[in-house]
Amino acid sequence: MPSPLHAFGSTHIKSPFEGRIDGRKRKRFQLQTRSLPKCPGVYFFYGQNERLLYVGKAKCLRERVRSYFADTSQPRPAKIKRLLVEIERMEVQAVGSELEALLLERRLIAERQPILNRQHKRFDVYPYLLLSDEAFPRLTITRAEPVEGEQDSETRAILREAAEGMKRDSRPLETPRVGEVSGRYLGPFTTPRHAYWALEAVVKLFPLRLCEDAIEVDPNGRGCFYRELGRCCGPCIGQTSREDYQRICDDLVQLLQTGRAPQIDHLKARMERMADEWRFEDAQRIKLELEAIELVAARLRRLERMRELNNAVIAQPGLATDEGPTTALFLVRGGAVRRHLVFGNSPDEWNRARAAIKEVFEPHEDTAHYTAKTELDEMMILDRWLRSHGGEACVAWMNAEHKINRQWLSNAVRQLKNAMSATECATEFRAA
Repeated sequence: MPSPLHAFGSTHIKSPFEGRIDGRKRKRFQLQTRSLPKCPGVYFFYGQNERLLYVGKAKCLRERVRSYFADTSQPRPAKIKRLLVEIERMEVQAVGSELEALLLERRLIAERQPILNRQHKRFDVYPYLLLSDEAFPRLTITRAEPVEGEQDSETRAILREAAEGMKRDSRPLETPRVGEVSGRYLGPFTTPRHAYWALEAVVKLFPLRLCEDAIEVDPNGRGCFYRELGRCCGPCIGQTSREDYQRICDDLVQLLQTGRAPQIDHLKARMERMADEWRFEDAQRIKLELEAIELVAARLRRLERMRELNNAVIAQPGLATDEGPTTALFLVRGGAVRRHLVFGNSPDEWNRARAAIKEVFEPHEDTAHYTAKTELDEMMILDRWLRSHGGEACVAWMNAEHKINRQWLSNAVRQLKNAMSATECATEFRAA
C-alpha cells in the first residue's frame, strides 16, 4: 500500500527541464548574432505563437546574445535549456547607455510579463504600516492603493496606457507621481511577514489605540481590554491627551526613520537592569526585541537615505541620429527618475536642458509619503548604479551639500557638457 504522503505530492521531486535542443536552430541564431550591434540595449526572445519568453539587458548586445547560443560543455540552468528549446525568433532594441538599458528592462518586464523572467515581474503592491490621519491615529498594515481621485490627469493617462498593454518605448523613462491615501506611510516592506514583524516589534513600545471606531473621550468610561494589558494608552477615557498621543506618534516615526527614540533608551536601561539582577532570560527577550526593531529601522532608513541623498543629474550617451550624436539626461530627484531628456549637443538644446533641470530641482515641498512598487524598484536600481558611478564626471549631484555657490546650476551643466565631450572623444578614438 503506498504511503498517503504520495497523494499530496510531498515526496515528488521536481526534475530539471528535459528538452531536445535543435542544433540547426542554434546554428541559425549564431549566424544572426553576427549582425547585432555592439552597443547597450535590451533583447527579446520569442517562442511559438509570439509568446514572449524572456527580456534581458546587455552592455554589449552582440556579445551577450551570442553567449546564449555558444557551444559549451558546461552544464546550464534549466531556464536556459528551456529557452534554447522553445525560442523561435529574437529581437533587440539598442539604447545609448547601460543605465538606460537597466531602467528599460525593468519597465518592460513589469508591463509585458515574460514567461521566464522572475525579477521585477510581480506587479503587486508592497505592504506598509499606515499611521491614520485622525485625531488619535491608529497603526495598521495596509497594501496601499493610490486613490484615483487624487491623481492628476497625466498620471491617470500613463497608468491607463500601462494597463492596456501599450509599449513603453514611446514614453520617457520617468516614474509618475501617484496619489496617496490619507495618512502617514511607513515602509514599504518587501513581504507581509516583514510588515507584521515590524508591527509586533513597535506596538509593545508605543501603546497606540487598536480600536477602529472614532474616539469620543469619556473620563467616566471604562478602559478596554488592551488598556488593562498596557497595550493602549487609554485616549478614550482621558488618560492621554491629544498632545501626548501625538508625541507618541512622533516618537514612532522618529524610531522607524532614524532608529532613535526615548522608548529605546528606556528599553535598553531595563535590559541592563535585568542583567544586573541575574534575570538573563528576560534580558535576552528584550535584546531580541531590540534587534528586531533595529532591523526594521535599518530597512526603512535605507529608503529614507535614497529619498534624501539620491538627487542628481546623470548624463549618458544617446542613440546617434542623422544630425549627429545625442545626449540623454536622467533627472533623479527623491531617488527616482522624474524627467528623461534626449537632445542634440547644440547650445539651444543645452539651454532647454538647463530649464528642465531648474524646474525639477527648484525648491518645493514634497508631501507624498507613498512609494509605488514601480518607483521603489527603480530607486533600488539607481541606488546601486550611483554607488558605483557617483564619483564620475557624468553625475552632477543636486544635494544641498553639493551646491557650493549660487551658480550650482551653471556649474552642473558645464560639468555634464565636459563629461559628454570627453565621452565623444573617447568613442571617436576607439573607432579610429
